[in-house]
Amino acid sequence: MNIKQILQIIWSKISSPTNEKLGFTCCFCNKSIMSLDKYPTDLKIIVNIDKPKEQQHDQFFYCHLQCLKSKLHQNIQEHLVLDDL
Repeated sequence: MNIKQILQIIWSKISSPTNEKLGFTCCFCNKSIMSLDKYPTDLKIIVNIDKPKEQQHDQFFYCHLQCLKSKLHQNIQEHLVLDDL
């Protein structure tokens, strides 16, 4: 193996991103969300939206954008601005 081949191997190892778990699980498919997934998504749920802020409660869930889109009604999907990303 010559020096050029060795350098190519080293460069491929340091220049290509690794696909690592982010520590989140998709709330729709129950699969890990990986660092190379397209648009890992944070979904915020707020309950009591008709009440004052101090009576509202929120919780975050994580998902793949494609999983979220697959669960939305078609009429809502048509207006989803995330398609422009």
